[in-house]
Amino acid sequence: MSTRLTKTKQIFFPVEMVDLYVKLPNGGFRPVPGKRAVVNQDTGRPVAVVGGQYQLVTNQEALKLAQECCRAAFPDTQQREWVVGSVDAPGTGGHCRIDLEHSTTSLDFECARPGNKPDVYGPFVRVTNSYNGRYALQLVIGFMRKVCSNGMILPQDAIRISLNHNTRNIGDRVRARIEQKHYRNLSQQFENFLAPLRESSVPRRYFNPILRSALKIAEPKILDRSTSAALAGLDARIESVCGNYVRTLGENGYGLMNAVTEFATNPPSNRFVRRERHSFQTLAGTWLSEFSKECRKKDFTAETYVRRLTGSPDKASGSGGPMP
Repeated sequence: MSTRLTKTKQIFFPVEMVDLYVKLPNGGFRPVPGKRAVVNQDTGRPVAVVGGQYQLVTNQEALKLAQECCRAAFPDTQQREWVVGSVDAPGTGGHCRIDLEHSTTSLDFECARPGNKPDVYGPFVRVTNSYNGRYALQLVIGFMRKVCSNGMILPQDAIRISLNHNTRNIGDRVRARIEQKHYRNLSQQFENFLAPLRESSVPRRYFNPILRSALKIAEPKILDRSTSAALAGLDARIESVCGNYVRTLGENGYGLMNAVTEFATNPPSNRFVRRERHSFQTLAGTWLSEFSKECRKKDFTAETYVRRLTGSPDKASGSGGPMP
């Protein structure tokens, strides 16, 4: 996989928009209609070619908007309390994601876990920005287990703002759409998702197929020598993650959720892992919402649940099999 940029200084390079020209055979130049380039001013190299309506928002400006969103969503906090927890961008710098985490414990809340002391969770706010127009300017809120930084993004968020880069006055429009909601309601909503997982039995043999389904990790239909090693490595990683949480949290829905979020937060470098962390964490949050509802049903069993996911009773246990 390509090198990732993980520090703010790597993504805060100065950029500018310039017009594009085609060099003609006679040595002259002709402007390219409807196209412009985003250029890294430090290197003079283009980062991306975009449409003529593209509205440039620098990564520094995107971070400032995220800080404003943090203050709006959690009005009892100060902007200086929100710090950059992580940065993720491809080596090209064409797009980036920045996570803001609260630096004190005032927003932390505890969730009971089976047979042990409570786990501590806290919020993070993720801003996505792109210089290549591939992604909209987006702000979402997620939750993170503090002891291991496993995170997920729920489908129901206090903040889920998304505006494409063709939107005029994009920064002002983001500010106008910030919703002020009290954090207490968010933490309670998240706790409600987790509650039925602690009481739901999920035998170890079902962890692997559920994780694969939750994160949409499918095996190739055709295997050969070039793919077998990568596939074996991926399965070994999944088995290791699942085994670790069975040992520490037990054979239950809560342990399964942590296995899913561990893989989502730290996806391995593997040819069959084609999604970025953001996509995996969004899938994890969507799955948690749905799985929590399943666990609340009186007739819930892990075996029935997995059979429905896989579409075949033969794949309801074991390590693999194609997933939807």
